[in-house]
This record gives sequence, structure tokens and C-alpha cells, in this order.
Amino acid sequence: MRIPSRAQADAFCGGPPSLYQRIAGILAPVLLLGSIAYLCIIWHKLPQQIPTHYNAAGEIDGTGGRGTLLILPIVGLVMDLSIALVGRFPKSWNTGKRVTVLNRVRVYRLVRDLMADLRLAMAVMFGGSGIYLSTLPEHFSGNVTGIMLIVIFAPLLRYFLRVRRA
Repeated sequence: MRIPSRAQADAFCGGPPSLYQRIAGILAPVLLLGSIAYLCIIWHKLPQQIPTHYNAAGEIDGTGGRGTLLILPIVGLVMDLSIALVGRFPKSWNTGKRVTVLNRVRVYRLVRDLMADLRLAMAVMFGGSGIYLSTLPEHFSGNVTGIMLIVIFAPLLRYFLRVRRA
């Protein structure tokens, strides 16, 4: 029988991963890889130059080659892998709360939920960005930045409210 390392033992002191954590761990990379696959499928339909940035008025103020669409999902995959690796070493987590013997299980479970939330949020944000930019018209009037900020900060707000109660 193999004895787990200290990091492995600590990683699971909050109990086994929840169903939500397991689903997020599978769904996040699938969403990112799916967005790359989608872009590869429609690659021949994409123009050589695509809008990469819009000003506050919704007018294009930056363009790039269609290869720039792949940057965001690839960055998302790297970030997803990084979060998955950090998840293996709970001593490196900044929990926002002092971890004690009494609260360790609850706090570690909350942090693993936060990581699952962030993995999904980043998969939606980075994977969806490439797809979104591939379908934009010449003039865009929506507030994508606001939506992205909500997608990223909602999991953090949820975590801080939950850990405060822990």
C-alpha cells in the first residue's frame, strides 16, 4: 500500500471532491477544447482579419489575424491546468481565513468549490470569447467587459460570503 504524501493527504482533508467539483473539473477543459474545435471547424469561413477590440462607442479600433481567436482558449487551458495543479497543494492556498483543526474541513471544501467556480468561469470567459469574436458584426454595442467582470467576480464574492460564515 502506497502512503500518500503530506500534500495529497491535506488536499483531501475536506473530504472527497463533491459532485459539483468533479463536474467542473471535467467540464472546464471540455468547454475550452470545444471552443478550439469549433474555431477549427469554422476556420475556412472566417475572414483573414477579424475585429479584436471595440471602443466604448462599439466601433472597431483593433484588428488581427484570425489566429488571434485561438489565443484566448489556449490561455484558458493554461490557466485551468494551473488551477488544477494548485488545487493539489492546499498549503499554498490563501483562504482569507485562518485554518485551524476545527475549521480545516469546511475551509478546504469552500476553497475547492471556489476553484471549481473559477475553472468554469474562466472556461466560459476564455472559451466563449473566441467564439463570440468570430461571430461579431462590424458594429457592436454590447457591454462585454461588464459581463466578463461579473463572470469572474461572482465566484469570488460567493466564496468570501461563504468563508465568512465558516
